[in-house]
Amino acid sequence: MNDIIVYIDDTPVRFTDDGEVFVIDAIGAVTDAFYGGEDPESAEMLWRELIRRQPELYAYCRVIAIDGTGPMPVADSDGWEKIHETLFELLIALPQ
Repeated sequence: MNDIIVYIDDTPVRFTDDGEVFVIDAIGAVTDAFYGGEDPESAEMLWRELIRRQPELYAYCRVIAIDGTGPMPVADSDGWEKIHETLFELLIALPQ
């Protein structure tokens, strides 16, 4: 599988060759825009918090194995829309 990388405000976001977004990369890009600084660990923590609060979000993903980093969740555009909506709600609710 060849990943496609798109830079959103200097933040790399990977996509699969069939157009699915790497969820943690996308969360990192949103976090960068929201907080003004991207931190890969905070993106992973936010993903874990989203799944803890709403485990049904995991149903919008599939997990793919990536060499060197292990399994990674990816989502199609509909799945990302659901995740993004919930992510935005979480970001607003969290203390700044």
